[in-house]
Amino acid sequence: MVLRLALPLALGLTACVEQNNLTPEVPARKILPVSVCTTPLTPPPRKPGDDRVLVRNLDAEQWLQILVPTYTTSDGLAPTATDCTGYHVFANETLRYGVSKRGWPRLIDPNEIDTRSGPKGLTALRLNAVTFQNGDIGGPIALVRALDDRAEVYGVGSFRGPLEAKVEPVRMGNEVLVVAEYKRCPDITNCRRIADFYLARRGRLLHAATADVERVLRVPSRTERGLYAEYRMTTDVSYHAEGVQLLEQVKVRIIPYPNEPERDSDRVLRTVEFSRMLRVDRDALFATNESLWERVVGQD
Repeated sequence: MVLRLALPLALGLTACVEQNNLTPEVPARKILPVSVCTTPLTPPPRKPGDDRVLVRNLDAEQWLQILVPTYTTSDGLAPTATDCTGYHVFANETLRYGVSKRGWPRLIDPNEIDTRSGPKGLTALRLNAVTFQNGDIGGPIALVRALDDRAEVYGVGSFRGPLEAKVEPVRMGNEVLVVAEYKRCPDITNCRRIADFYLARRGRLLHAATADVERVLRVPSRTERGLYAEYRMTTDVSYHAEGVQLLEQVKVRIIPYPNEPERDSDRVLRTVEFSRMLRVDRDALFATNESLWERVVGQD
């Protein structure tokens, strides 16, 4: 049985830049925040009459030097280092209690810098520099792009999460989000994949909202005495001019009862779907309704 809830959608790196590849691109200023840091690059070679905007492909260490002007590969990062906007790289609440296992100043391995490309040449950068007691890795994140004779930084923030987390830029109408996706699984019967959404505001990447992309939980059934119910949610995420659309689906089933196959278990009770939005309001994304998960779990 499928129930559809019909509810309302309530510096200069000029010497090393010469070897980078170039990609033809078209101007995209309308969909970008204003750059807060700009670093000149050696202009790329051009043929006469070629006025195309070219995206520059800088390597991860070059971006780190642009993001943190005091950084050098030989000296590393000091614990009090500041980024190009003047904010401390590590001294903030997100990275509090993070430890550099290599000591300070922190020498950076290029493999600790993750870059992921997005629309219009935008790139999300993540540096994995400090570790936490629960195994999380943390460091600065940034939204950047290199065009023609300049490298631009649009926002800098901090992220803490599992090493395998993916941080990437996403276009949403006239906004560009940075989305971090990762798993939190205390055990196989209590697991969730989470998406954190960041907005670029006044040179910072501000955490604007969190949503579950996948989630599973087993609890004692409320209606089937002695049996367990499994709730499993999947979310289809899409990006529109008006915000982030979350199409959530929760399936509820009675799980097989161990060693008693004659019991009426292993059956689907119901499937519920609901669509809601995360809408931009200044520096945050506000949900038009609470998550379907919160309204369904525990009700069988």
